[in-house]
Amino acid sequence: MPQFNIKIDTDLKEGYQSGLLPQRNDKNLFYFESSSRSDLSKFKLSSENRRIINKTNNFTFEKISLSNFEYSPKLQKLLSSWVKELGWDFPTSSIKSIFTNHIFNYVYVWKNEKNEVVAYAICLISPSISHVAYVFYCPSLSHSNLPIRLVLQVVIDSHELNLKYCYLGRFSETNGLYKRNMPGFQYFVNKQWIEYNISR
Repeated sequence: MPQFNIKIDTDLKEGYQSGLLPQRNDKNLFYFESSSRSDLSKFKLSSENRRIINKTNNFTFEKISLSNFEYSPKLQKLLSSWVKELGWDFPTSSIKSIFTNHIFNYVYVWKNEKNEVVAYAICLISPSISHVAYVFYCPSLSHSNLPIRLVLQVVIDSHELNLKYCYLGRFSETNGLYKRNMPGFQYFVNKQWIEYNISR
């Protein structure tokens, strides 16, 4: 797939606006994919959004700056084991890269009722946009509502921060279809952002 160099300080917002997504192994490379986002000017929680929130209220989260987050060998081993069990194509070196040497600057750490960490969401939060880039979760929760809540919470927080857009990563009929239920959902196709026809 085509890849593009991007100047992080000056071109980041424009890159996302143009449908580009950051390459996970190199913070200076972006690529074209079927990108998606929440237009936060159209933010409104749907009944489905509220159902997800209600079904996951037993979990708690903390948003931590990655500059203050300790990425340890123990955590790397845990995330690698989760990825392997979930059957994802996500090398350990890529996991380390997005936590320690990328454009992403926040991590959401989620815990269950026993105060056990069960999920992480890696994000970029800038003065005008955000991007919930990667989520990792305990494989036993893969068919629960929590993976969707990980994304929805970043959208909600981005709205409360008065950001313009929250970018959601790749989207297609076979990849990330759940994202179509996010508030103000749009996806990039034919060089423009359009709303998804949820009834089709």
